[in-house]
Amino acid sequence: MNSELYLPVPGKERLGQVDVIRGLALLGVLLINIDVFSGAFWAMEAGLKYPMGWGGQVLAWLRHVLVEDKAVSLFSILFGAGLMIQFDRSRGRNQPFTAFALRRMGVLAGLGLAHSFLLWNGDILIDYALLGLWMLPFLRFRPSRVLWTIPLLIVLSLLISVAVEPLLVGEPGQRAGWLYDQGLRHYGQGSWLEALKFRGWEMVHVLGPLRLQNRLFFCGIFFILGIYFWKRGFFARPEEHRRQLRRLFFICAPLGLAANLIPQDWFFGIMNRLPVRPVRVIIKMAFAMSGPALALAYMAGLLLLWRSPSWAKRLAFFAPLGRMALTQYLLQSVVCSLVFYGFGLGLYGRLPMNVCIMGAIAFFLGQAWLSRLWLRSYRMGPVEWLWRSISYRQRPPFRQPGGDRG
Repeated sequence: MNSELYLPVPGKERLGQVDVIRGLALLGVLLINIDVFSGAFWAMEAGLKYPMGWGGQVLAWLRHVLVEDKAVSLFSILFGAGLMIQFDRSRGRNQPFTAFALRRMGVLAGLGLAHSFLLWNGDILIDYALLGLWMLPFLRFRPSRVLWTIPLLIVLSLLISVAVEPLLVGEPGQRAGWLYDQGLRHYGQGSWLEALKFRGWEMVHVLGPLRLQNRLFFCGIFFILGIYFWKRGFFARPEEHRRQLRRLFFICAPLGLAANLIPQDWFFGIMNRLPVRPVRVIIKMAFAMSGPALALAYMAGLLLLWRSPSWAKRLAFFAPLGRMALTQYLLQSVVCSLVFYGFGLGLYGRLPMNVCIMGAIAFFLGQAWLSRLWLRSYRMGPVEWLWRSISYRQRPPFRQPGGDRG
């Protein structure tokens, strides 16, 4: 195997627009994950009071409309595109790809398992690794044929959802209230070992089945779209696709905003009165897909902005964060655990919503600055280096050359 094939792409050859999108998506990930770390998610799902602070209701509403489900969708698009980038590189040099991809996904799954049980069981890495393996056959499809796999994903998601439903413990409202009480006990007040034990139980009985129900639907579809967009050249040559990107933005932005502004319970209540059940199911699925469509508008908008030199210079601030997104994603879990869990500050269920959201934004900006500082001395983040070392079966260069500090 020619190991040069799998060495990291030099900084000057990277697609800055892809790094920027990935870096900005990390803000959405943090804003959503902190809702679970703090206990606010389960409290509000159960209809319990949670301290909001001044302006907290507005901030939570804006997060729901603008961020919820969009960050994971963006990451899924980029992950699918990343698979295609690696596949194209291997095909261009006539080198085998499947064995390397299997090894790379295996390492990612291992990191996800460690993250799930040692820090936080809301991890996304395991899901990406498993879905990435499932997507490997589709990398060879023509762009038009790739899109035809989406209906297959929808059908599979429905079947899995029906099969998994009996595995869930209790009704949604009761389950959320019980999980919030247990979170106060095990996460907010317990030791690391107590949190670990409950995290394992929660993973098997609640979060695992919930992820089986929705991750294939939400992530899988956007994986396919990422493969499609890369094959069409949207990421690598956005200037050649201005018309398509504008059309995508002006269709998905209003559609996604409308779907997020309409209260879901109210909408589903009206749909449940329709006499034909298949029509109800189709409309509900279309509504569920319309919300994350805002992620496509974000992607198209950022690719269009990247064409402007002044905007590209501003957005480049977030590119280093995108280059070490895996390290920074795990760092978010470390910091949130120390803030909210009993072996740290123990603020689970106590930190007001406004402080959570504004604190997350401030921390994210600190991550962007820290990433830029780190990459002056190192080629990649430490977890990226570990991932690549095992995947490539050799240790890639870690430090920047003495004369290259940029």
